[in-house]
Amino acid sequence: MRELPDKFLTAVIAVQPLPGSPDYDGDDENIVDHALSDLKHYDDAGVDSVFLENDYDLPFVREEDLDHKGIALMTRIAKEVRRRFAKPIGIQMLEAANLTSLRIAREADLDFIRAEGYVYAHIGGAGLFHGNAGKIMRLRKELGAQHIKVFADVKKKHAAHALTADLDITDEIKQTVMFKADGVIVTSKFTGLSPDQNDLRKAKKVTKKPVVIGSGMTKENIQDFLPLADGFIVGSTFRTNGSFLADLDPERLQEFMDVFLKARKKVENVLA
Repeated sequence: MRELPDKFLTAVIAVQPLPGSPDYDGDDENIVDHALSDLKHYDDAGVDSVFLENDYDLPFVREEDLDHKGIALMTRIAKEVRRRFAKPIGIQMLEAANLTSLRIAREADLDFIRAEGYVYAHIGGAGLFHGNAGKIMRLRKELGAQHIKVFADVKKKHAAHALTADLDITDEIKQTVMFKADGVIVTSKFTGLSPDQNDLRKAKKVTKKPVVIGSGMTKENIQDFLPLADGFIVGSTFRTNGSFLADLDPERLQEFMDVFLKARKKVENVLA
């Protein structure tokens, strides 16, 4: 995997509706151009990494129900982003389409995937999802893609965890690490909400793997969370009014980056 700095920032490229999704408009070139426009803004702002996600394909479906044309277009976008961006690139295909994400990452020379449902079962928007760490790691071996890192959600957002209510987040992290994930992702219950700081403290106590915050970072709270995690996946706060499915707002992006970079420098000086 291409090198990431300590306290890295990964910016989300929310790909417009892909073929097969209810809001797909048939204009593939516009979808590609929109993703590359976001990439240009992120690159100019100095983010450490970018992350592709099919956010606009609501409502999401299970992996086996993804449209093959949608997968092909996302693969094309991933290759175009790789051509233009030398830093680490990740991908997540929703909902919990972890094997598809890995195949795209391998074909497009990406660096990591975000995996839902890595260990244990949960109920998502598209139904019951079983833990699929075994399938992911076997496919990674089969593809000769061990260099592609797997960052796994624990107690993931937009899901019900009654099936594992007897397990604390630390229990899930221990299982996730035992099942060979390269890092863990901690979130709140929904996109845009910041995680519980106690969950992050627990996570850092039970693993030396990178602990990544997967949602909820803003220019107002990033300074509080910087000491608690190793990486930050950020998307909604860069968009108009901080709305999940709004267009990228370059002014909001720059305001966040100004705060983030200053705060990171301060943390680095303290640690030094």
